[in-house]
Amino acid sequence: MARDADAVAKPGPAPAKQQPATGLPRLLPGTNPFVAASRISLAVTEGALEGLVNLWTNAVELLPAPLRRLVMREPYTDADLRGKVAIVTGGNAGIGFATAQQLARRGAHVVIACRDPKRAQTAVRRIAATTTPLFPSSTALPAAAAEDAAAATSNAGSVRVEAMPLDLGRLASVREFAEAWRRRGLPLHLLVCNAGIMSPLTRSTTADGLEVQFQVNFLSHWLLTNLLMEHEHARRSKARTAVGGGSSSSSSSGSSSSSSSSSSSSSSSSSSSSGTRVVVVSSVVHRAGPLQWPDLNSERCYEPYVTYGLSKLADVMLAAELQRRFDRHPEAPPSTPSAKPSKPATTTTTTNSRSNNSNSNDPFASDAAVALHPGLVRTHLADSFFRNYGGAQLGGARPLVAAWHTFLDTVGRALLASPEVAAHRMLEACLGPAGRLGGRYMALGVPYPAAADARDPAKAAELWEVASRLTGHTPAPSLS
Repeated sequence: MARDADAVAKPGPAPAKQQPATGLPRLLPGTNPFVAASRISLAVTEGALEGLVNLWTNAVELLPAPLRRLVMREPYTDADLRGKVAIVTGGNAGIGFATAQQLARRGAHVVIACRDPKRAQTAVRRIAATTTPLFPSSTALPAAAAEDAAAATSNAGSVRVEAMPLDLGRLASVREFAEAWRRRGLPLHLLVCNAGIMSPLTRSTTADGLEVQFQVNFLSHWLLTNLLMEHEHARRSKARTAVGGGSSSSSSSGSSSSSSSSSSSSSSSSSSSSGTRVVVVSSVVHRAGPLQWPDLNSERCYEPYVTYGLSKLADVMLAAELQRRFDRHPEAPPSTPSAKPSKPATTTTTTNSRSNNSNSNDPFASDAAVALHPGLVRTHLADSFFRNYGGAQLGGARPLVAAWHTFLDTVGRALLASPEVAAHRMLEACLGPAGRLGGRYMALGVPYPAAADARDPAKAAELWEVASRLTGHTPAPSLS
């Protein structure tokens, strides 16, 4: 449920007559109360059961380190991501920060996309100072990474992490980020759409005039994903053309040293033979989202919890529909011409330095999209939601609100997972086999059935059209 409110624009003026939510959730006129009760109850029940799982994991975390490692192992410690590039939106705090740190620990070049430059740079320095890499340092990245003076890169340790500005509350900022990325010429192996906002008590709008949760949690990530994937497909096509024409795919990087040129060429070749994994952070609350479907911008009715659920439903649909489009337009394996069939099998495994020897287990064997509920997590966002929204449902009665806050500060904390545990669940979506996870919804790190509406291709196509109209962006043919 919890996500990181790191990329939210300052909300515009709230419409008149909008008041903090109190009592039972307000629903759209004509909503079947029995359907509403069943959807909301299912989401709450799943959350309660998850709390029991979190009790167990929190108890395990209290064990001495050697015993804890026997009971709960860190996943993908053999996943060598050197030469891979990842973008994590909202990577400066909470789940996003913990995920960025784990990816950097495995050798990935991590880009934290965040609205606030100071917080982003603080996160960059913290990751660089506190992260112990699992593998020896590597410089196998295109030289364009070093040439971008606008990006603040930290290599104080042997991890590669930097920050780039992105305000998901402004569609113009999303376009600026995507264009800056295109100019850098870097490959994109992993995009983690993590930043978001959860259930503000009053309806507010972004600079673009859209309901803030719908835009920040879904719409801006939809636009970002489309733009970055279009640039990535164009970059791969250019790299394949260069290889097919007999020229080095890294010749345009202008590397001045032979060792840098060699590693850059290796990385470019490696990246052009890989797909991109898109991970969209959703929530168990997506099950309540269909209740708000007839009013996507929450103009007729705003209920914090249900409107948040709508944005999370849209995120699950984003991953599922994106996978359908990937499947409709699969890219031919961009390896060297088939005249040399005996060499790549061994060379590819060595160059990519991954433990997986089969493409079926390779997370970057093809383009894939995954939606994930990382769990109920101890973050500032979750704390604000439970305190503010939960308190509002108590009608503002001071004794009850005080008791609720005391519960959250004691028992409530034990029912929430740590950001580190959530990051391990995120790794399952980021690094699991593309063929098994593509288009799926995951909960707590394992594939799990999503709400039926999230799996409806017709509704997804309708949402895609709405997103295209609201952003003014028509997806490229490769994403049609």
